[in-house]
Amino acid sequence: MKKLLLGTVLAGVVAIGAACSNNSSMQGHDMSNMNMKKENTSNESSKQQLPLATDTEVLSGKEIHLTAKEALLQINDQVKLPVYTYNGSVPGAQIRVKQGDKVKIVLKNELPEPVTIHWHGYPVPNNQDGVPGVTMDAIKPSETFTYEFTATVPGTYWYHSHQKSAEQVDKGLYGTLIVEPKNEEKVDRDYTLVLDEWMSDPNAESNMNMNMSGMDHSNMNMSNMGHNMNMYDIFTINGKSGTSIKPLKVKKGEKVRLRLVNAGYMSHKLHLHGHEFKIVATDGQPLKDPQPIKDELLNIAPGERYDIEFIANNPGEWLLECHGNMKGTNGMKVKIQYEGQANNTDKANAKENLPVVDMTTYGKYETGPFTLDQKYDVEYTMDLGTAMGKNGMIFTINGKTHPNTAPINVKTGDLVKVKIVNNSPMDVHPMHLHGHFFQVLSKNGKPVTGSPLMKDSLNVNPSEEYVVAFKADNPGNWMFHCHDLHHASAGMVTEIKYADYKSDYTPDPNDTTNKGE
Repeated sequence: MKKLLLGTVLAGVVAIGAACSNNSSMQGHDMSNMNMKKENTSNESSKQQLPLATDTEVLSGKEIHLTAKEALLQINDQVKLPVYTYNGSVPGAQIRVKQGDKVKIVLKNELPEPVTIHWHGYPVPNNQDGVPGVTMDAIKPSETFTYEFTATVPGTYWYHSHQKSAEQVDKGLYGTLIVEPKNEEKVDRDYTLVLDEWMSDPNAESNMNMNMSGMDHSNMNMSNMGHNMNMYDIFTINGKSGTSIKPLKVKKGEKVRLRLVNAGYMSHKLHLHGHEFKIVATDGQPLKDPQPIKDELLNIAPGERYDIEFIANNPGEWLLECHGNMKGTNGMKVKIQYEGQANNTDKANAKENLPVVDMTTYGKYETGPFTLDQKYDVEYTMDLGTAMGKNGMIFTINGKTHPNTAPINVKTGDLVKVKIVNNSPMDVHPMHLHGHFFQVLSKNGKPVTGSPLMKDSLNVNPSEEYVVAFKADNPGNWMFHCHDLHHASAGMVTEIKYADYKSDYTPDPNDTTNKGE
């Protein structure tokens, strides 16, 4: 198993902070299914029956077929992990369509438990959002479900299970969705790089001598089940680590696009060696006149995407690497190799002190769709906090945990302003809104002075305050939650509820398989 962030009870959680930095904080997780191990553990015989994970394929066309199934992922020369996959690979198949296409994706579930697909960042119709108990029933083993939507908004997105997501995304159940614009500016190379982190020794998770699989944890005090984040000792790009990561080939003079997607639970600071680059999009949305930058770190939080472009004008062999000094950091680097050119001797330098790009000042300022001083129909303050619950640490919005958090009530056409304040003393909260894009208007009271910043996922550090705004233009019931998914499963979720929307889905109160957190 990947990280053992399972179930809905979480305790003793302290801040992660940025993963690619010095971090020895403790975090507690529900230990259900503790008996599921990674390589060199007791279930070896059954794991040998699993097929080896394949390379990620690219799928397009009128109808796309995905199968959720188990496999073994060879992360590096030493570590092989049992994983969940879409189409036998981690990341799962890349779905690549063109703006305006009508997309039909048929998902078959061959896993031993229910699954779904949530289209992260994409404004699909509400009944296609893939949240069990909110928009649909979870897809049970051996069943199929067909998702259908029109690809209206180009950009870089991703998809993942929203069923027991703190567990299933951990185990590899995610892939990427690329919507190519009608009038796309062509690049010579287009690479997608999905970031994640794994634990090679789950035996170190706890010294408990009992098998916790199948136990009822609803009344169990979990507060002593601490989890050392340093146990996340393998960081990956596209499911591989270190020398197992396939180099990126370029030729001199080419324009290269890198689509960076963070599918993990830690922020990662990336450094592109030897080249100037531009950040051309964030969360799939283009930036206005991005300026060239060099030797600055791009911080990518859980759920975020950044598209960067550079001109291959410096022949040799270079690195895109994660910065920090956690054990897994050195594995998160990929070579950029010029074809037909003599290699230089570029060296990794993950501890080099470099500035981090400030996205609130990046690009050319212009007025976006929203401003701080305009009139809004709905205003909501989202106070993010932590508290001790009866079973350990909980993560709150305005002092409450889901489903008791106050929703953001809107009607179609409303303009909505949300102030997000992180009052957690040490915890980072990457907040993700389903079904909509919001504009970031200010940070810590200072207006954004760069390009209009349209996003669906926003990283909020302790003591930070952001003001964001969006138009209620996609009727439904939508989640707004922390994308450190074990924070979400411990309560940090609210909903956008449209008063003029009537869902055609009625949850079955007796169906206990729907766990949409």
